[in-house]
Amino acid sequence: MNEPILWITLVVMLVGLAGSVLPALPGVPLIFVSALVYAYLTDFEYVGAGVLVLLGLFAALAFVADFVATSYGARRFGASGWGTAGGAIGGLLGTLVGALFLGVGAIFGLLLGSVGGVFLGEYLRRQRRSPASGEGPRVRPVRDGNDWQRTSRAAGGVLVGYLAGAVAQGVLGLLSVIFFVVALFYG
Repeated sequence: MNEPILWITLVVMLVGLAGSVLPALPGVPLIFVSALVYAYLTDFEYVGAGVLVLLGLFAALAFVADFVATSYGARRFGASGWGTAGGAIGGLLGTLVGALFLGVGAIFGLLLGSVGGVFLGEYLRRQRRSPASGEGPRVRPVRDGNDWQRTSRAAGGVLVGYLAGAVAQGVLGLLSVIFFVVALFYG
């Protein structure tokens, strides 16, 4: 009786595993939810609370790793504090808007929102420090191209961070599937 449920769960987990590295698919959280549903439908006979807590931790870590990696990538490649904050806020908003309203997926929303947030944050920083704001000559003129090159590098850092986050999600997704399968045989 449990065999069809197991096969459906494993197929959903494989989709989640693919989604942990491909944009627009939920990834590690999907693996966790499928394991949770399987455990519930089988009265926690094969997969217990300990395994579910571990898989839930992996899902949370995957989300945090993706968010932190994109922010760190922007910062590492030259974004100011304004650009990094803009990337973080843009990433959160992009994730929500992408997943809920635009149908492009949370990962695409995260990526586009982060890049847009870095650009907006750097623009606001430049506007705040422009000579018109009264801070005087200690800053470069607004028309200096080096700031936009730095901002473009920072936005590229978001892409590098996204790739690092995808690797982390792939590893966490693979570990989640492995722990689930091990729990089936030894749980």
